[in-house]
Amino acid sequence: MTTTEDPALAPIAAGVPTGFEAPSIVEPREDPSLQRDDGYLRMLLVLLVSAAFFEGYDSSILALLLPNIQSTFSVSEATLGLTRIPIEPGLFVAFFVARLSDRLGRRPMLLWSVVGYTVFTALTAVSWDIWSFAFFQFASRVFLGAEYAIGVTMIVEEFPAERRARALGVLLTFAALGTIAVGVLLGVGLQNTSLDWRAFYIVGLAPLLVLSFYRRRIKETRRFLEVKAGRVAAEPRPSMLLPWRTRHRRNLVLVGLVHMFRSIPLFGSTAWWAFYAERERGFTSSEVAFFIICAYGLGCLGYYACGRAMERFGRRPTALLYGVGGITFTILLFQTTSRPLSFVALLAAVFFGLGMGPVMGSFATELFPTEIRGQTMAWIRNVFEIAGYVFGPAVVGILGDHRSGAIGNVGDTVTALMLLQIPTLWLVWRYMPESKGRELEEVV
Repeated sequence: MTTTEDPALAPIAAGVPTGFEAPSIVEPREDPSLQRDDGYLRMLLVLLVSAAFFEGYDSSILALLLPNIQSTFSVSEATLGLTRIPIEPGLFVAFFVARLSDRLGRRPMLLWSVVGYTVFTALTAVSWDIWSFAFFQFASRVFLGAEYAIGVTMIVEEFPAERRARALGVLLTFAALGTIAVGVLLGVGLQNTSLDWRAFYIVGLAPLLVLSFYRRRIKETRRFLEVKAGRVAAEPRPSMLLPWRTRHRRNLVLVGLVHMFRSIPLFGSTAWWAFYAERERGFTSSEVAFFIICAYGLGCLGYYACGRAMERFGRRPTALLYGVGGITFTILLFQTTSRPLSFVALLAAVFFGLGMGPVMGSFATELFPTEIRGQTMAWIRNVFEIAGYVFGPAVVGILGDHRSGAIGNVGDTVTALMLLQIPTLWLVWRYMPESKGRELEEVV
C-alpha cells in the first residue's frame, strides 16, 4: 500500500520467508514542487481504494455475522451491544496514530496502519470468548481508523480541485464493495464451514499481501513535503491542540458535531440490520446475503454519485439531499414487513445514508490547512464520530433487547435513533461553508 526505502522491508517485497519487520518511517527525498501526473494519480487511487475495501470488509463482518457470533459465544442482544463499547474506542486510539501523519508523513503511517490492521484481524479468528474477540477487534479498529483518515487526507492533498470530490467518491465506493464481498462469502456459505465466522477474518490477511507487492509505488504527498520543508524550527512537532486554536475552532466543532449526530443512528442501523432481518423479520442467511450483494451493489453507486453531485451542485446541497434520503429510507427499512419494499429501502438507504461519505470527508478535510489536516481529520473521525461507532450499536442492543430492553425490538429502536440526524441537516444548512471548485489554499 505504501512505499519506503527501508532495507528492513526488502525481504517482504522479495517474497523471502522471514519474521515480521517493522516498516520504516524515513522521509522520502523528492522535490515537493513536482506535479503529480495523471498516471501516478490513477495508481495512487488504486492503492488507496484497496485499503478502503478492507476497511469496509472488516467493519461489515461484525454486522453481517452478528447472529453467528452470538450463537458461538451464547450471549444476549444486550451483551452484544455492550461489546461494542470496548471495541469501537479503538477508533479513538486511532486518533493518536493518524495525527502522527502530520509529523512523520502520510506514506509511512499508512504502511503501519495496514500492517497493524491485518495482524489483529487475523488474531480475531482465534478469539476464545466474546471479550477476547472484543479486544482483538479493538486493536484492529485502531489501525482501521488511522488507515481511513490518512487515505482520505492523501486523496484531498494530491488531487486537483476539479477531481478531488470524484476521487473521494471512488474511494468510499470501494468501502461499500468490502461489504458486498462479505455478502458474497456469506452467500456461498463460508460461514457453514468448520471455521464458521472465523473464516471471514482469515480472509483479512489479504491486505498484507497487497502491501508487500505495491508498497514502493506510493509517494509522500506534495503538500506535506512543502509544509515540512518550510516549517519553523521552533515547532518541529505540531501540537495535537492546534486544530482547537481560535482560527480553526469553529469549523472543527461544527464539522465534528455534524459527524457525531449522523454517526449515532447510522452505525446503530448498519450494525443491526442483518440481525434484525433474521431475528425479527425471518430472513435466512441466504436472503440476507442476496439483499446485501444486490442492494449494496447498486446502492454503493451513491458514493460515486455523491462525488459528482458535490462537483456540480456543491457540498452543502449534496449533504442536505443525501441526509434527507438516508433518514427516510432507513426508517422505511426498519418498519416495513414487505420483502420487496425492504429490498428497495435497503438499496436507497445505502445509496443515501452510506453514500453521503464523500461529502462528509470533504467537510472534514477541505476546511482546514495542510499543516493540521491530518490531526483535524483524526479529531473529527476518531473523537467526534466515535460516538456513533460506540453508542449507536450499544444503544440499539440495550434498548432493543427482546427480554430486558425498554423498547424491546431492534426495528423501533433504530427508527427512534434516526431522529438524531435532523440536527445534522440544520447545522449543514445554517453554518457549513461551501468549498466547491476552490483550491485548498483558497478555502482556509
